[in-house]
Amino acid sequence: MKMKYYFGAETARKLAAQLGLDADEYAAWVAPRVDDLEIKDRVGVFAAGLRDRLPKDYEEAVGGIVDKLGPELAEGEGYFNHAFHLWPVSRFIEEYGVEHLEVSLDAIEALTRAFTGEWAIRPFLARYPEATLARVREWSLSPSHNVRRLSTEGIRPRLPWAAVHRPFVEDPNPIIPVLDRLFADPSLYVRTSVANNLNDIAKTHPELAVATAVRWMDADASPEVAWVARRGLRGLVKAGDAAALTAVGFAPGSGVEVLSVAVPPQVRVGEKMPVRATLVNTADTALDVLVDYRVYLRKSNGSARPTTFRLGVFTLAPGEEREISKTHSMAVTSTRTYYPGAHALTVMVNGMETVPVPFELVM
Repeated sequence: MKMKYYFGAETARKLAAQLGLDADEYAAWVAPRVDDLEIKDRVGVFAAGLRDRLPKDYEEAVGGIVDKLGPELAEGEGYFNHAFHLWPVSRFIEEYGVEHLEVSLDAIEALTRAFTGEWAIRPFLARYPEATLARVREWSLSPSHNVRRLSTEGIRPRLPWAAVHRPFVEDPNPIIPVLDRLFADPSLYVRTSVANNLNDIAKTHPELAVATAVRWMDADASPEVAWVARRGLRGLVKAGDAAALTAVGFAPGSGVEVLSVAVPPQVRVGEKMPVRATLVNTADTALDVLVDYRVYLRKSNGSARPTTFRLGVFTLAPGEEREISKTHSMAVTSTRTYYPGAHALTVMVNGMETVPVPFELVM
């Protein structure tokens, strides 16, 4: 079932019951208004329904909501599984609370303990950048892992399901002090958000992202921080960026050679294509190796654009030769259409790409 269908009559009843509203009446109002809508628009309908049923005074309404949010999520209790029905509360604050900065920021802090608040913060960040960023810095010092996570997730330049925050796309430097407080946070939930924020930054400011990751690893040599750096630079690593690869221990041109790459000469749409590569370490020391492969699929206009996939991560001893393999699905999906004809595949070892190996895709 598509995620959008979650926001229908059943979820409306659940939300209304928690907030002390007439569940059947609210669900009957919501259901016919969301039939043809996608998920964000459905959530907007839910929020509009709350506006009509809660007290007209915003501060009274949001105060009543906060009192009914329920217990704080523990580490590992994802909001998708436990509190996703509260998303319309976030949208309610976002849509109707912009004139009430302090009250709304307090409500977002309360909401993020029981659900998440990163979407609700965006209009406040846009309208009151200094005041909101000051509160974000306070949140980064909270004893609550959920609130600390809000401080980094809410200021991501390219937060999913939210508008791109252009000021931070153009200049992400205001974000860095917040991330500096949290890159070694004891909570994986927080560290994951830090890494995702750094990955957003890397899309437009790769040098800053790499320098920040290197600085963190120099300050803390723990495996947890190394994981944050790798995840934060994953987009650059996937693209073969030499500085990012070097930063996470996969220096390009380090002595690993690709002896062979093999794919079938012909593959049918819907089949699984076996991919095999044989590598050898020609250096005198053991080398960490990151191996990806790129499939150059023909587009409708005849051009070919690569898509990158992971083949393996391992260490090769001096002189060691190793064959690695994987099957690649050529199944048609809702996001992928295939066109018959000449295609190609390459292998990338620590960012160094082999010559293309051709294959024919047939219907």
